[in-house]
This record gives sequence, structure tokens and C-alpha cells, in this order.
Amino acid sequence: MKNLKKVLILLFIGLVSFNYAQDINAAAEAFNNGNEAIKAKNFAGAVGFYESSLDECNMIGTDAAELQGKVEAQLTKAYYYNAQILYKKKKFDASVAEFNKAIEAAAVSKDTKTAGKAKNFIPKVYASQGLSLVGDKKYDESLVIFEKALGSKADCVNAYYGMGLAYKEKDDIDAAVESFDNAVKNGAGNPKAEKTVNKAKSAAQNMLEANAAKELQIEHTQQAIDYLNKANTYGTGSANTYYMLALAYNKQSKFDDAIKAATQALATEGVDGNSVNFELGKAYEGKGDAANACASYKKVTGGPNVKAAEFQVKEVLKCN
Repeated sequence: MKNLKKVLILLFIGLVSFNYAQDINAAAEAFNNGNEAIKAKNFAGAVGFYESSLDECNMIGTDAAELQGKVEAQLTKAYYYNAQILYKKKKFDASVAEFNKAIEAAAVSKDTKTAGKAKNFIPKVYASQGLSLVGDKKYDESLVIFEKALGSKADCVNAYYGMGLAYKEKDDIDAAVESFDNAVKNGAGNPKAEKTVNKAKSAAQNMLEANAAKELQIEHTQQAIDYLNKANTYGTGSANTYYMLALAYNKQSKFDDAIKAATQALATEGVDGNSVNFELGKAYEGKGDAANACASYKKVTGGPNVKAAEFQVKEVLKCN
């Protein structure tokens, strides 16, 4: 009986040893397969292999501690790289989820560098998702996503720019201006944000100019002037902006301001000299400066104001 017990014990020990060897071998094999997948840039596959290996290590316990540390380190990187691939495929929600897995895994593997990069990438994903929704004309949905971006990074330039575009399309001019201004402010001095800052300035300037034109059509000259002066703060003032300012100031009989705006327009690339000189002539005429008024009206040689300018020269001012 004693011999039988000894045999059974030895069989049990052997079975345990055999199973342990199988488990550790399976964990090691999965780990090696993950490494091969990483080399092949099959990051989703690598994640699967490393997760399988980690499960095996957890079942084995302390005896697999050394291998487990290696698996956790590689799994952190695999999550991060896979999240980037998902982002490039515009699978935004899945990408954010994978970046969060990378952050959680990094806390275990103590990979602060990868954790930091993942945290910085998440607002970029949200901003891209929001801009995609703006492109699909889903403006309210985009604003929700942009808020998530700002929740991850309070100074996210791309998110503020996207919010500006969304509010612009919703015709909420004040909110759009505030968002574009935040993009400009938070991106100032950052070479990586320069392109987005310039886009925000241009979008704001174009939006304000377009709305100023609408206000002029309904004789809301002061609102138009406010929009145009704000547009010029972005440093991208166009000849058309200055021309409309001259037109608006003439309507308010603020002739000195009109002359200043028209002069700036004439010095700006892409100017329609005929239209601007007509407004300049009106401003000088309003001031009682007949000589400069005549000189400006005579420069109107094309466009819809030719006959009106000729009339002022010949019949009203009787220019030489």
C-alpha cells in the first residue's frame, strides 16, 4: 500500500511538472509570436499574442514573473502602436480605447514614456474625429467630441479650430470667434501648431468678412464695421475687407476713416482699384476736397461705377 502511495505521489508530481512545463512553454511561445508580429507591424496580432501570454503567466504565478515582466513591457508598446494604426484607419473610438489600454498597461510596466505619448495622442484623435463630423455636417455631434478633446488637453489647438468651424456653420458668430481666438492664443509660439493657427485666422477673417457683407446689404453699417475691424486683428486683412470698411464709413459720413480704409485697400494685393477709388472719391467729396475727389473718380475706368464716377467728374465737381 505504501509503495502504491509513493507511486501515486510521483505520478501526481510528474503530472504537475508536465502541466507546468506546458503552461510556461505556451506562455513563451505566445510571447515569441507577439515579437514576430511586432516585427511584421501586425500590431493587432501582437496584442492578441501578448494578452494570451499574459493570461498564461498569471495562471502560473510567481514562477513566470520574469517572463511576465517582458510580456507586460511589450504589450504596452503593442497597444500604443495598434492605437496609431486604428487612428490612421479613422476608427476613432477604437483608437481611443486602445490608447487607454496602453496607458493602463504602462502603469503596470512602468513605461512612463509610452504612457505620456498615449495621453498626448488622445486629444489629437478626438480633434480629428470632430473635424470628420464637421465634414459630414454633424455640427452638434462634433462639438461634443471637441469637448472631449479639451477634457483631455485644455489647450488643444485643433479642437478649438474645429469648434470654430462648427459654430461658423451653425451661424453662431460670437462662439465661432471665441473658438478661433482660443486656437490662435493656445497655438502662439508653437511651430507644430502654426499651420492650424493660420487656418483659424483665415477662417475667422473670411467668416467675419462674409457676415459684414450681409450686414451692409441691410444697412447695418456699425455691425459690419465691428465685424471688419475684428477681421483685421487676425493680421490677414484682405483688400476686400478694407474696401468694405471704406464703403461702411462713407455710409456713416466718417470720411477720414473711409479715406484711411480705402488707402489701405489700394496698398493691398488683389485690390479692385475701380471700386476702391470710387469710394475714395466719395470720401474726399464728402470732406469737401474736390481736387482729390476728382483725382480718385478719374481712376475709375471699369466696373459698374464708371458712369457714376464720370457724372461726378463732369456734372457735380466739374473737374478740370
